[in-house]
Amino acid sequence: MTTGESQAGEEGAAASGPGSTTRLGPTSDLAPGAPDELAGHDEVAGQAEVAELAAELRRVLLVSSRILRSRTASDDVSASQFSVLAFLDRSGESTPGALAEFEHVTPPVMTRILGRLEDAGLVVRSTHPGDGRQVLVTLTDPGEQVVLHGRAERDSWLRARIGSADLEERETLRAATELLRRTLIDPPR
Repeated sequence: MTTGESQAGEEGAAASGPGSTTRLGPTSDLAPGAPDELAGHDEVAGQAEVAELAAELRRVLLVSSRILRSRTASDDVSASQFSVLAFLDRSGESTPGALAEFEHVTPPVMTRILGRLEDAGLVVRSTHPGDGRQVLVTLTDPGEQVVLHGRAERDSWLRARIGSADLEERETLRAATELLRRTLIDPPR
C-alpha cells in the first residue's frame, strides 16, 4: 500500500466514525458524501442516456422502415398488401387470422386486404384441408413476382444509399447491423 492509499484509507475510516453515515472508498479524495452522490448521479445520467438513445433509435428505425416499405408499394399494391404478400412468400401459406395477427390488424381489415389481393390475382383462398371452417391463403405466381420486384426495388435503393457511404462508414454500418441484430432481434442471453 502506498502512502497516499494509507492516508486516504485513514481519512475514510475517520469519516465513517461514530455519527457519520458517509463512507468513502480507500482511494477517494472527494468530500464526504460525494461518492454516493456521484454514483447516484451516474446511474440517473446512465438511465437518461439509455432513454435518449432508445428514443432516437426508435425514430430512426420507424422512419427507415417507412422508407423501405414505401419502396415496395406501387399503384397496384399498398405497403400493407405487400407485407402480406411477403409474409406468404416466406411462409408458403397462412390463415387470415395468422396474417391479421402478424400485421397487427383486425380480422375484418385483413379480410378486406385479402379480398383486394385476391381480386388482383395475387393470392388464392382455399378451404383448409384439416378444418373445413378455416381458410388458407396462398401466394400465386403473379403475387410472387410482385414480391420479387418489390424486394429488388427496395434492395436497389438500399444498396445505392449504402454505396454512397465511404469504406469506414460501411464498416461502421456492418458493426451496427450486427449489434442491432444481437440487441433487438436475437433472444436475450
